[in-house]
Amino acid sequence: MSGRSNCSVILFFLSWSLLAHAQESSTSRGDQQRFANERINEAVNTTTLFASQDVLATGQFAKRRIDQPDTRYSMVRAPFEKRFADPEDRWQPYVYGSGALLRVSSGATRPREAEGQDDFSTSKLFSLATGGGMYLRISDELKLAASVAVAYSYLQNSYDFNNTFSQEVLLPDDGLFYNWNLQVLTYSPTIRALYEDWWGESLVNATFAYSQLFNDSVASSSPVISIDSASGVLWMRTSATQPIGLEAFSAPVALRPFFQWSNISGKAADGLNLVNLFEIGADVVLNFQEKFLVFSQMHWGGSYVTGDSFEGYHIGFGGKF
Repeated sequence: MSGRSNCSVILFFLSWSLLAHAQESSTSRGDQQRFANERINEAVNTTTLFASQDVLATGQFAKRRIDQPDTRYSMVRAPFEKRFADPEDRWQPYVYGSGALLRVSSGATRPREAEGQDDFSTSKLFSLATGGGMYLRISDELKLAASVAVAYSYLQNSYDFNNTFSQEVLLPDDGLFYNWNLQVLTYSPTIRALYEDWWGESLVNATFAYSQLFNDSVASSSPVISIDSASGVLWMRTSATQPIGLEAFSAPVALRPFFQWSNISGKAADGLNLVNLFEIGADVVLNFQEKFLVFSQMHWGGSYVTGDSFEGYHIGFGGKF
């Protein structure tokens, strides 16, 4: 997971948390507003969990809910990085950018006494990020990196009031807690340690990193929807690239299995009720002796992602110029 992928998403309180809260107690609109803002702040930056690699990727994920329909996520993300130095240089500045689309769908089970169907909520996110940093080459095997990125995210929510309970209790707050749009800026400093060395015929890579994510809303269609929160992401990734004795497009083919562990803290962890996330997968790697199109390397792969009541998959494509 790349801590620089700073999309912000506010999702499941729209579908089940707020409805469950309204069913459990009769609250004033002031209490409902405080509850909604709390759930928003808790859920921010959850798409950071889904951006595992700096490659063009798509993925499908689901969060299991007790007594409520699952929350489902669909995402597409396209990042890039450009270094302004040779691999042997001690200091290696770089710039970074990414674009992402996310769709989150969820539902809220209607009370037994209500007539109609379950409510349905859809949140759509568009995000652009840019930033820069510096690699410090300690040795042939070890690099340190520090960077800062800024992301702009636009989030729009659509909520369907499909039963008599939500039409009577929740519909009066349409445009406040439901059916709104929000613009967010996310600032994220990141530090990384990167190891790379040959172990026999295998090229072994390991990355250890931490990102701190700060979020501030800059515009909202609702006077009660806002964000001012912070989350942390600590992650470790290991991989080993092993030649398999085959060729394609006049390039040797290698297999690169990988494993990643991520630890989420702050509001993002509270929002998803998710602390530890695990990913396992593999890439097929082609290293070209002469450039193929514009690439010196191309790789394709997929992975399985799991955590507390959470699972999904990535499919990605990447390359080096």
